[in-house]
Amino acid sequence: MANVDLLWKALDSAIWEMSEAFKGLKDEDVWTRPDPRLLSVGELAAHTAYWEAMSFIGKDFESPLSVQVARYYTANEPEPFSLPMGAEAVYEEVKRVHEACKAAFAAEPHEFDDPSLHREGWTYGYVLIYQGFHVAYHTGQMYSVRHLMGHETADN
Repeated sequence: MANVDLLWKALDSAIWEMSEAFKGLKDEDVWTRPDPRLLSVGELAAHTAYWEAMSFIGKDFESPLSVQVARYYTANEPEPFSLPMGAEAVYEEVKRVHEACKAAFAAEPHEFDDPSLHREGWTYGYVLIYQGFHVAYHTGQMYSVRHLMGHETADN
């Protein structure tokens, strides 16, 4: 269980790092794409929240960010989507999803090598490793989106 606990801490850190990408982000820019083929900060946040919820809770979890269109880039690249949520609300929802996933896992803990109930062919250890990478990767994209929009961001 020690490995799993450390991986949850790494994922906690990745979620916190995402908060830095939201600092100073104006509400009107959350769902703005700097290029038609580059997703907005809001779309990227929805994508990470969707997959964290799907990985630990499954499709029945309710969140405004957990929408089918957020599944993959190819699903929402052709047609941007947005929600009536500003920067603070989006990041708070990402955190809520994350905390719900942690609570679901704590209620029914699994070992590193246990098969995932929600990701076929994956173990819970791999799900945690991947989620840490996944959130960090898309947080980096959020910075790129903001830089392309001319924003000054946290020196992170």
